[in-house]
Amino acid sequence: MSEIFGQHRQDLNEVRRLCLICHGLDLTSDKLFSDSTYDERLDVTRGVFQNLVSSSLLSLAVSIRINLYQDNLKNSNDVDLSGCGIFYEHQEMRTKPFMIKHVCDKIIHADEIYKEASPSRIFSESKLLTQFKGKYNGKGWTMDLSIEHFTEAVLNYMDKLELSKSV
Repeated sequence: MSEIFGQHRQDLNEVRRLCLICHGLDLTSDKLFSDSTYDERLDVTRGVFQNLVSSSLLSLAVSIRINLYQDNLKNSNDVDLSGCGIFYEHQEMRTKPFMIKHVCDKIIHADEIYKEASPSRIFSESKLLTQFKGKYNGKGWTMDLSIEHFTEAVLNYMDKLELSKSV
């Protein structure tokens, strides 16, 4: 008998696909729920959007973690994500830059996710961060993350890896 499945398979193109989806959803959220003609009389569409964002972020985080564990994403500790957000642990801000694995862990283990809509006429250049909250060993943590910048950092990192393979 031959093995059909083997190990989990999430290639780098799947990570790219999920980065693009999450990037687009992050940008769409501000536009759709604050600066559009969408009336939003019912919470149904917002609920579907929240499910889509949540499942896409979780899929991205799991896909990245699988590639990290299978050593497809080498030297990931060298990627500086400090411009992507801030991490608070036990009510103290951690100034040390977090790593891709750390961000994925927080996305997966978050109990709550928050993002307020920011009309472009109020915040023309800056977007609000998405806030992830959870508990570890009974103590709270918070991660404020720019999904836009995080996905761009992951895409840049993967492109750099691919370029180094072709040289």
